[in-house]
Amino acid sequence: MTRKLGDTLYEGTPPVVAVPTGLPLTDGSVLAALVLVVEPGVEEAEVKDFVTRYRMVPRGEVARAADSQARWTLEDDGRVMIQLLCEESAARIVIPADPRIQQWTALARHGGGSISLIVSPGLPDTDLMTLGRHLGPYGGPYWHISVGCIPL
Repeated sequence: MTRKLGDTLYEGTPPVVAVPTGLPLTDGSVLAALVLVVEPGVEEAEVKDFVTRYRMVPRGEVARAADSQARWTLEDDGRVMIQLLCEESAARIVIPADPRIQQWTALARHGGGSISLIVSPGLPDTDLMTLGRHLGPYGGPYWHISVGCIPL
């Protein structure tokens, strides 16, 4: 399924809204993350199929870029492309060029080049307070995968 929401292109994903952000870590650093907030009304089976197909792990388990076939690139025109691959399919998200996205990719590169791609179902909104509560220590369930950078 291909769809465009705003200027962001989604191919092969369930209906989600992508929110680039940073997550504070216990060592004081910040991890670049792209949170895919699943839209209301999406069947749980569709989400489970997606996270299983691309080998995402549930909250509390370690996700390593070396274990996935997910990669991101910063294109020459400033767009960010995230690609997820598996034997039977592929998915991608293309985020348009924007100064805030440039800052987000700089954060990712400063932190070693990987981003955390997080799928969060059941959230009422995409605001940062809601995301923070959900992703925090006593928040709700999510799946994640570490996405390595492919330098151009």
